[in-house]
Amino acid sequence: MPNFSSNIKQQKSTLLKYFAELLVVVFGVFLGFMANDYAQKLNQQDYVNITIKGMYNNLALDISDAEINLKGHKDGLESINYFIKILKGEAVKLDSFNLHHHRFARSFISVQNTSQFETIRSKGFNVIKDDSLRKQMIKLYDFEYEVLEKIEEKYQESQIYANEYHPIISILGKSMVFDKNLQLIKIKNPLPISNDEKSYLILIFKRLHLTRNFNIKVYENAIKEMKALRTNIAKVYPFVLKQ
Repeated sequence: MPNFSSNIKQQKSTLLKYFAELLVVVFGVFLGFMANDYAQKLNQQDYVNITIKGMYNNLALDISDAEINLKGHKDGLESINYFIKILKGEAVKLDSFNLHHHRFARSFISVQNTSQFETIRSKGFNVIKDDSLRKQMIKLYDFEYEVLEKIEEKYQESQIYANEYHPIISILGKSMVFDKNLQLIKIKNPLPISNDEKSYLILIFKRLHLTRNFNIKVYENAIKEMKALRTNIAKVYPFVLKQ
């Protein structure tokens, strides 16, 4: 007759064996998930690091582009002053006319590299652990860059060529004498224009002054923000400085 106690012990031993094997399997699966999760986090961090370095490098290009536009607005302001002198009847360098004619009404486009920021946005801003750096990024890319785009492409006051070039030149052109080579050789003084035309030009030039100065201030502030963000990126992620 089988020993009942012996069967119980055997069953317990078998159950313990199966339980131990199950624990090994579960633990193995758990370790596999942990390893996979860790690998994904490493891959994501590597991807974020590459994105951060790309942002750091592209900010240098953005700063350069913004400084070119800033200089363009400053040159435009100088050229507006050239035409104001003509309006006042003051002497100007005739050989500088072509340059100022090109610059005074020139408009610009704003080009920024935002792909890295959009990548970070898609991953979630929490991938940037430094609060200050995160806020700087959002402020620059979501606000400052949008302002730059708007003042150059959507702000009607900045469309100087489209709005003001033709009426200004049609009035001032009455006073200009060109030679057979199309070079300016004389500006009549006093200008052969009416008081209404002179008043119109005064008001337009005053407005253009304000527009150029406003755009200059916007660019100066944006460039300051770009440089500050780039400096902070290098501080938080020093690996961006390595080649």
